[in-house]
Amino acid sequence: MSIPIILDICDPNSCGLECVNVCPQNKKGKLAIEIKENKALIIKKNCINCLQCVYACPLNAIETTIGVGKKETSSKLKSEKTSKTKQEDKSVFTIDETVFGRYSEKKTIFNRRIWDESFQGYKKPIYGKALERAALGIDGYSEIELAAMDAAWSIENLVSMKEFHEERSKTLSKEEKKKVEAVKAKTDVKQVNYDVQKPQQYKVKDPKEMTTWLKKIAKLYGANLIGIAKLDPKWIYSEDRMEREYVLPENLQYAIVIAVEMDQGAINTSPKMPSGIATGLGYSKMAFVRTLVSKFVKNLGYEAIPAGNTLGLSVPLAVEAGLGGYGRQGLLITRDYGPRVRIAKILTDMPLIADKPDYKFAKSVVKFCRTCKTCAERCPSASIPFDDDESYKTYSTSNNPGIKKWYINVETCFLFWLENGGDCSNCISDCEYNHIPTWPHKFANWIVMNFPFLNPIWPHVGKMLGYGGNKSAKKFWKKIKV
Repeated sequence: MSIPIILDICDPNSCGLECVNVCPQNKKGKLAIEIKENKALIIKKNCINCLQCVYACPLNAIETTIGVGKKETSSKLKSEKTSKTKQEDKSVFTIDETVFGRYSEKKTIFNRRIWDESFQGYKKPIYGKALERAALGIDGYSEIELAAMDAAWSIENLVSMKEFHEERSKTLSKEEKKKVEAVKAKTDVKQVNYDVQKPQQYKVKDPKEMTTWLKKIAKLYGANLIGIAKLDPKWIYSEDRMEREYVLPENLQYAIVIAVEMDQGAINTSPKMPSGIATGLGYSKMAFVRTLVSKFVKNLGYEAIPAGNTLGLSVPLAVEAGLGGYGRQGLLITRDYGPRVRIAKILTDMPLIADKPDYKFAKSVVKFCRTCKTCAERCPSASIPFDDDESYKTYSTSNNPGIKKWYINVETCFLFWLENGGDCSNCISDCEYNHIPTWPHKFANWIVMNFPFLNPIWPHVGKMLGYGGNKSAKKFWKKIKV
């Protein structure tokens, strides 16, 4: 697009200098159109092609070239816009086709600050003055909130840059693709983000207050449950899957344990594929949350080592963090969701206050599981033991020996997954604790904890109410309204 001035028509003495006065760049002090030698002059380096001068010129002395050789002046633009009013009223958008065209992404305000030296925001970070505001003690402008705000962008920043560098080539011309591949072969493309928060050492004056902040922010990020465990090295794996020894920094004191809920309707179709969707989504959600929480901790200048199933044993860490107790099927049983959660942990040296295990609930779970054997009865691979009491009996090298509990035959369990064409969650869907945290179920939990002699009745109640898995996948999909 070009904006030439018809010098034979332009006469500043016959107009009110409308072009100069309407120019938004002129108003900002970045001269884009001026009167020189009694003629209007466009300064191309400052012009942003907004066409305001074309519309404003009363003499039709400024024209714009749109497309291939199509020239428009103020009178033409206005007349064509008027003639198309009726047609435009019928569409969702009101568009002036004589002006509108495909726009360059480079001109968006967030991209202009990367290259446009004339822009006042050139290479300036949005968070640049955040610490100044935090120092003023203004509500909603603390260092903690700054760290949390920056961390909230972690996944978007990672994914968008991955898409730009890996998927963008699908929308390039052959010539541009060759150029991109040549650059990739020579250099590592690094992310350009002027808003990435630089880690700052935040002095934690009150660990209790910091713990409250951490938990609230984790809940905001999507955690359903969060607890803090005093880090016990015995729950950390001795080595990783490549037989490399785990050596933890000595300053790590705590494990932040996070649990995210899985969709009950989908889980209850187990062992059908919708339950596998719920499981995968649960893992993706916990990956999302732990990434953000660990970035928040790092932003405050502390160590954070995040992990899902890797690094250490999630269930005992979750029990010690007060999230629940151990069940017959070897999973964490929580008060609100039963075993229908996925667990992540973050090891840190941030000064926090550790939670205490929920002893009463954890013990009530063991007592309940001694009489309730629903998960064992409905396990399609017969991998869950029917033993009344916990023991040290293991089944394979994939069992971690030495803890008195009910051990699962994980080999037969996994072999069923292979036959099933996907994972199985029957021990989750059929668990009597697998409920939505409504008042009736909370009351039932209270009865289980305080009147354990009634435990044998609950599996029968569950059957009467139709609880459990293997529900219709078709009915599950019908419940999702679109």
